[in-house]
Amino acid sequence: MSKRMSSKDVNKPRSKKVDTTIIVAVIALIGTLGTALFNSPVILERIRNKPAPTSSSQAQPPTNSSESLPTSALTEGDGDCLTQYFADIDLTRQISIEVGVTDQDYPILREDLSKKDFIGPIGIKLTQNAKMIAALSFVFFNDSHMFIITSIVDSNCQAITKYSNVDRGGDHNAIQDSDTLKVELIQGSYSLRFIYYGPSDFHFNFQQLQ
Repeated sequence: MSKRMSSKDVNKPRSKKVDTTIIVAVIALIGTLGTALFNSPVILERIRNKPAPTSSSQAQPPTNSSESLPTSALTEGDGDCLTQYFADIDLTRQISIEVGVTDQDYPILREDLSKKDFIGPIGIKLTQNAKMIAALSFVFFNDSHMFIITSIVDSNCQAITKYSNVDRGGDHNAIQDSDTLKVELIQGSYSLRFIYYGPSDFHFNFQQLQ
């Protein structure tokens, strides 16, 4: 007598057997494709050329901007350096003298003449090819016709000590009328002659020495 099937048995899905051969074939195919891609010359080249990540500890410190500047830019000295050096000198008492100039005049103002003892301070910027190479300040004593140097600086406004009165020697800060001041700079040796032209003006000769 045959066994009658219940409704449960009719509705129950039959389990299917998975074909392991297909799975093995798919896995083998994936492995083959991965190996082919990894060994591709294009992929290998990109991997070699890819830069390695840099950690914060390996990052290079920022470069000081002044280290990359050309020397000329560091030694011109026409900016805040000179402004600060001439801070106590009125603009009407500042003059710029270029190398090679002879008999450059500086007019003496009426308010200067009213001072019986001295005129100044007066500031001079010495230039070569329109670039500052040095600067100095002085006062002029009316009675003795004496120019007294108060300071001399280089293009970086650093004090210069190598200068002298080549006509008289002695105190290098004391320059008599028509005497010549010799200054030693990194650009070479220079001479600046001070001339008193009566109560109206001063004259200056500025030359580079051979």
